[in-house]
Amino acid sequence: MINVTLKGDVIKQYEKGTTVADIAKSLGAGLFKAACCGKINKKTICDLRTPINEDVQLDILTFDDIDGKKAFWHTASHI
Repeated sequence: MINVTLKGDVIKQYEKGTTVADIAKSLGAGLFKAACCGKINKKTICDLRTPINEDVQLDILTFDDIDGKKAFWHTASHI
């Protein structure tokens, strides 16, 4: 099991290899639908399909976050 520190310093445990999308889904359907990307340890932007294999601090970013907007715009530019 790995420890994932979320917003508000809430720590949840997940199986090693759980994706950012799976974590967002476990926190609520609304967050899962709104999620654009993740931010690991306050510095690394990652795709929702990124597996988490060690203890991290994770922010689930939506379009309301500047980095979430950038990820959305980058993805949309490929369409």
